[in-house]
Amino acid sequence: MHAAFPFGYPLPTAFYLSLYVLTLVVHVVCMNYVLAGSAYLAVVRWRKGGAAHDDPAAALLADWLPLMLSVAITAGIAPLLFVQILYRPQFYTANLLLFHRWMAVLPVLIAGFYLLYLIRQPATLARWPRLECLATAAVFGGFAFIGWSWTENHLLSLQSPAVWTAEFARAGWLFFTPELLPRLTTWLCGSFPALALWLLWQLRWTRPSAGAEDGERLVRTQRCLARLALVMLGLALLSAFVYSRWLPAEDREVFWSPLTWPWLGAALAGAAMQAVSYQQMLARGQFRGNWLMLATSGVLLTTLGTAVVRESLRLARVNLSSLLPQHEAAFAVGGLGVFVLFLVLNTALIVWCLRLTRRRR
Repeated sequence: MHAAFPFGYPLPTAFYLSLYVLTLVVHVVCMNYVLAGSAYLAVVRWRKGGAAHDDPAAALLADWLPLMLSVAITAGIAPLLFVQILYRPQFYTANLLLFHRWMAVLPVLIAGFYLLYLIRQPATLARWPRLECLATAAVFGGFAFIGWSWTENHLLSLQSPAVWTAEFARAGWLFFTPELLPRLTTWLCGSFPALALWLLWQLRWTRPSAGAEDGERLVRTQRCLARLALVMLGLALLSAFVYSRWLPAEDREVFWSPLTWPWLGAALAGAAMQAVSYQQMLARGQFRGNWLMLATSGVLLTTLGTAVVRESLRLARVNLSSLLPQHEAAFAVGGLGVFVLFLVLNTALIVWCLRLTRRRR
């Protein structure tokens, strides 16, 4: 921990750590849209008693959530592969100890995926508005369950072999540690500023008709999203502080080590950029592209810094020296050219599909 992340590690380990964090950031940015978006849509529909046609943000979410869930799942494949290279014994041990509980993630994800298509069609459940509200709440509940499961799995993978032995003997389906709730709350609250930014860009690109009533509704929704981003950003920072106080003293030292503190500073700088941009948009009553670009830079910087801090805490707990030979063996296999080729190809296809959708609209 004497050099900033990812320096100070052998080349194979630094290579996989860098790719893991970068691909994780892409997954998290898309996952924020799905998790916070399903929560937003559930709240709006419960308040309205069904489909909320007068909320442009809710209409966008109902239309885009199935696609964004597909993108989030696709973007999650790369970090899942890299974490198996980096922390194979820890990751597989946590999977086996959770067993049935961990396997429940897949059917819940499939159910949430199909429910999104069900609530996307207003006529499907038009005669049963409360059932539509229940289906929307079930979607958020399912995605929250998946987030909890991944957090639970991650924290279990960081435990010592003695804790793993005790968990195996207990044969329980759940693993709880005091870190779980503040950590999960931090990720949940932090997903809303990213969602607000996604929606503000979408509202800018897909403006409703130019009628006076539609214009007022658009501005009202934009201001609501900016306020939501500010409030949830503050709650995320508060949750992160509470989480840091839950950590043992040796883990808290990681925050101020050369490994982490530059990235912690970057995450806080990104949060400040977001706060300034949203405050200026609210004060001026204008949601221009320059302030949205500043907020976008802030979200990416905060997400990247948070991902590095998260990984630094894991590196401080895991005996990395025993894993270095596995990293070297994987690095010698090759396949980087194929990975980069399909990364560029899939990214280009996604961008092309988005452009086609925008052109059709």
